[in-house]
Amino acid sequence: MRFDIIVLGAGMVGIATAIHLRKAGMSVLLCDRRAPGEETSFGNAGIIQREGVHPYLFPRDPAKLLAYAFNAKPEARYRLSTLPAVLPFLWRYFRASTPRKARETLAANIPLFERCLTTHGALVREAGAEALIAKGGWLASYRSESSLAAERGRLAELADLGIDAAGISASQVGELEPHVDVSRLAGAIHFRDPWTASDPGALCKAYAALFGKLGGRFARGEALTLARQSGRWTFDTEEGRASAPQAVVALGPWSKGLLDNLGCHLPMGVKRGYHLHYRPAGNAVLSRPLLDADNGFVLAPMAAGIRLTTGAEFTLAGAPKNPDQIAATLPLGRELFPLGDQVEKEAWMGSRPVMPDMRPVIGACGPEWPGLYANFGHAHHGFTLGPVTGLLLAQIVSGQTPFCDPAPFSADRFLS
Repeated sequence: MRFDIIVLGAGMVGIATAIHLRKAGMSVLLCDRRAPGEETSFGNAGIIQREGVHPYLFPRDPAKLLAYAFNAKPEARYRLSTLPAVLPFLWRYFRASTPRKARETLAANIPLFERCLTTHGALVREAGAEALIAKGGWLASYRSESSLAAERGRLAELADLGIDAAGISASQVGELEPHVDVSRLAGAIHFRDPWTASDPGALCKAYAALFGKLGGRFARGEALTLARQSGRWTFDTEEGRASAPQAVVALGPWSKGLLDNLGCHLPMGVKRGYHLHYRPAGNAVLSRPLLDADNGFVLAPMAAGIRLTTGAEFTLAGAPKNPDQIAATLPLGRELFPLGDQVEKEAWMGSRPVMPDMRPVIGACGPEWPGLYANFGHAHHGFTLGPVTGLLLAQIVSGQTPFCDPAPFSADRFLS
């Protein structure tokens, strides 16, 4: 099987990349070990975060760091047994979380987030997936006035970027979401621009079906079979060996393992997260995702029920599941919204790929790996940015003029 390009990874980033490469006129093979949309892109709050331009920085407040050291806050947990293995990445993450680096990442993010809704919107229409999308925005709620005041300071900056967001009182939260217990809240920020998906995995599958309609091909296979032979990249699928002069690594948290095998060493870490669905108690309804910003979890209305998502767990990607984070978060979620019976038997768990500077890697891997490209490391925003970074990479590969400067996302920033 011979193609112009092979895309490894059928999450939101890989699927969207494959679509844009196909639209650029290339024959494309999309590969994954599972069906599309069943790994990292399956588990998230379902928000296409137009407002998400600011990077998530490693905290430097001593009080927060002390609380995290004792695993005392639900939004961030670690395992002592795996700390030696993840500490080198955490140290790089800490060093990159400076005001100067944050400004650089913010500037790089702006053109991506400006286009996240339009690129998603085009795919939603072409895929006929409008029924999966709602346009009521989402709410970041705050239990303390001090944390709310700190976030209000960003509103003017967001407005300058053309983002529609406003601070609202607890009573106004109640008007939007009558079944939320607003007595717990000091107020909230209503981000009105973002769209939300009622089933992120189903949206990925709809985009994958669109890729097929455009003439793309999907095959299952193990990523570690990728190899360079006779000037082409080869990959073993269940249907036989495929080859192409070019390949894209869009494997999310599995990208580092593959590239390490090829001798391309990038400092990627992972943030693991969990979710569970609950039936609303009685006739309770939640219309849009609600973040508890003081505790780092989201309650998101989904087709399967109310999805309770956790904060980040720093450990090895292959470490066993840890029920502690869901257990710590559930009582706090029930304080805000009447969650009823648990839908699944156990929590879903996934890993998010994170670069120290909180920017994805987009573009060529380097001259030592001719024809090999990267599109991974989106951290919390793979679901949001998959279509727009897929467009950017397709423009780079096909020789079109990129819609923005790709230099801030180059692998060279870590390899040089």
